[in-house]
Amino acid sequence: MRARRRWRHLGRSVIVGSALALVLAGCGSGGQGGGGGAGSDGSPQRGGTVTIDWVANPTSLDPLKYNVFATYNLVGLVYNTLYRWTEEGELENELATAPPRLSKDGLTVTIPIREGVSFHDGTPLGAEDVAFTIETVLDPENASIWFAGLSPITQVDTPDEQTVVVTLARRHDVLAGVLAQVPIISSEQPYLPSDTYARTMMGTGPFKFVAWDQGVQVELERNDDYFVADQPYLDGVVMRTVSEDAARMANLVGGAADIMPMVPFNQVSNLEKRDVEVEVTSRSALMPTIFPSMAAGRPSADPAFRRAVAWAIDRGKLVDTVFQGVAEPASTVLADGTPHWDAELGGTYGDAADLEQARAALAESGVPEGTRIELIVRNEPLSISLGTVIQANLRELGLDATLSPQESAAYMPKLVSGEFDLMMLNVEAGLSSGYTPIYAFSSLHSESRANYTGFADAELDRLLVEAIGAPEDPDAAWRAVQERELEVVPLIPTVTARYVEAYSHRLKGHTASSLFSLRDLDRAWLAD
Repeated sequence: MRARRRWRHLGRSVIVGSALALVLAGCGSGGQGGGGGAGSDGSPQRGGTVTIDWVANPTSLDPLKYNVFATYNLVGLVYNTLYRWTEEGELENELATAPPRLSKDGLTVTIPIREGVSFHDGTPLGAEDVAFTIETVLDPENASIWFAGLSPITQVDTPDEQTVVVTLARRHDVLAGVLAQVPIISSEQPYLPSDTYARTMMGTGPFKFVAWDQGVQVELERNDDYFVADQPYLDGVVMRTVSEDAARMANLVGGAADIMPMVPFNQVSNLEKRDVEVEVTSRSALMPTIFPSMAAGRPSADPAFRRAVAWAIDRGKLVDTVFQGVAEPASTVLADGTPHWDAELGGTYGDAADLEQARAALAESGVPEGTRIELIVRNEPLSISLGTVIQANLRELGLDATLSPQESAAYMPKLVSGEFDLMMLNVEAGLSSGYTPIYAFSSLHSESRANYTGFADAELDRLLVEAIGAPEDPDAAWRAVQERELEVVPLIPTVTARYVEAYSHRLKGHTASSLFSLRDLDRAWLAD
């Protein structure tokens, strides 16, 4: 049975001290961005720019198209959602003013919308904008990442300017949790996928978009008209692309950056000695996952070949050498720590490679030994380290495996086209949100736009639909999903690791998030 969620309204904070002028720094720490500090009682004050050093450049700024890590965190600062997850697994009201009201049969959902909210261009937000966003997500032509989560919605109505009513084809008990992820966009501007918001942003959130110097940085400034009184405290946020981990560490330790997401696991102890905060978030799942091409004629299109690859991976070595023990072997997309995860099924492939099982599956697939297989990974240190181990595993299986590190601009088109063999990408899930199993639905259902490889299995689709509805026994429903997943192997998980972040002691009101989020920067401030 689902845990009951406690709701609360967004609070309004009292600020001590006068507001400072908006200042955006192109680089450097918050101190370089215009100061900041705290009152004598430790309360927050305005001022300063927080600098975040990313390991990768955002692929696009479109809030409905992608939710890759860098884009997702930008979106969370510029846009609002109807509800907002907390680290405790609760939902706050954000653009909605109350929890959704369900009809007796659970198929009609009424959501009250907050008054007095404006988009960054000054136009007021109303129910029409929420309806427009939902309908845009549900248009198959837009291929939105959020399509699967909202797919049970068949109709959206706006009986007045502050009320949205959605009709469902089936019960969808995690709908509010999904709506806590969908950014609300303005109905004043027609939406064209990968066009309208590809290089710009315009929401209702605490920070406003200023500029994107692609491959270098994204600049945001404070929204002085934000609907939460006196927030944000910061003058702005700069998100830089810094591909080398050594440079990111030096910037953080030296005061030229304030936040370092995705800390290398072999550098945690080193950073802990360098006078910065380092957090390993225990309720997160960072899952390096192999995406096999489903294109006809590719070896990876055969489920037996995919099973061979899955059995050949030495997950224990990945845990020990790459993640320094801060991970567990993973066999299913439903991760350790997710509600309804089955430990026996989730550990099917074990800690070590099983070459006997792998060679039997390879023989079943008919793919001959010596076949050339390319493994594409992101061109960043963690992915390359993982890929190097897996490349060696595939060679032990008898495949002529090559490793190809690539930038996102090169590999993303290949992922959608199917013109590849194997590609390793991260699947990220915040396990402190109560809707978490929906990420498995989004990754595996044939109609989901997050099912990038186009994998399709009617039986798995049926089981997924049952599992995200309101089954009498959700543990059994998700167990059936895992069982089918292991039969057809749409994706090949490797390990479940945890999100690690380091940040400056000067940054107050911020903690590393199990939700892979930087949204609390709307409530954070800089101290001298």
